Amino acid sequence: TKKGLHIFIGGCFLFTITALALYATVVFNVATSRSDVEMIFNTVVLLFVNDLDEKMFTSLRTINSEWLEKITSEIADSFRGNIKVDIQYAAANHELRDEQTRRIEQIEKKLLEKIMRVETEYEKLKTEYNKLKTEVKGLKARHTTKSIKNIKVKTIQAIVIAKNKKLQERSSRIRNRASNKEQG
Repeated sequence: TKKGLHIFIGGCFLFTITALALYATVVFNVATSRSDVEMIFNTVVLLFVNDLDEKMFTSLRTINSEWLEKITSEIADSFRGNIKVDIQYAAANHELRDEQTRRIEQIEKKLLEKIMRVETEYEKLKTEYNKLKTEVKGLKARHTTKSIKNIKVKTIQAIVIAKNKKLQERSSRIRNRASNKEQG
């Protein structure tokens, strides 16, 4: 029939538009993305744009449900089938997606809170690390200073011991000379 042909052609156009949108999305991402992060960002943006039609349907259902029912009934009548079940399934599917979206948003919120806590803890640990690093530098400097002082003290002790030896040698020579003079 003529109406069936129109529906078939409309379905083909809808499929073609969807296939071209998918192709354009893939080509756009490959062509413009320089990194994986950019590709993910572009994909998220495109998914957001594609998700707008679902949000519009939900908004229309909320704003003017009678008009939406009238339009969907006209569409159902054009198919002359039991489309009412499919429309109810689509409405239930939208409600399920809305519930999933709410759950995802809750999970994202919890993850964001955890990320903020981890970043705060990281900053605290970084500050503590820098304090400890400064303390270690100070301890190393004091240890180096003490080592230098110990070296100086040991050097002075060695000099004093050497001079004491020389002094003892001289005093024993002087005693030997004095005792030789007395004997002589």
